[in-house]
Amino acid sequence: MALQGLTLFLIFQILEFLKGKRFLYVKSSAWKDGDTVLGSKVVLQIIEDRTAYPKPNISNFGEQLTIKVRNTLPEAFAQLKPLATEVIIKDIERAVVFGEYKNQLSVIGTIAVNEAAASN
Repeated sequence: MALQGLTLFLIFQILEFLKGKRFLYVKSSAWKDGDTVLGSKVVLQIIEDRTAYPKPNISNFGEQLTIKVRNTLPEAFAQLKPLATEVIIKDIERAVVFGEYKNQLSVIGTIAVNEAAASN
């Protein structure tokens, strides 16, 4: 007999996952539910991964993730330069791991220019 509902008790610690990572803006597009625009989907590239993973030899360097930003149209990100503007993820509303192999991530939050990187 297989137990059911076990994944309901798994906790994904998004702040621990993001710790040690740096991101570049790639692009943004409309986040829609049918014909309704909910905001933007912002694609980020991981340019540094110093996260302490529980298993050795794990890195997400070079991978991309999408942040869904509520009530913000893609035009709001027009000043960001693809693969040049470093950003941070903040105000995380939700982060869920999903997929058959639990290797996909859905995040709703906001992004902002990393001012520390921009001033260098």
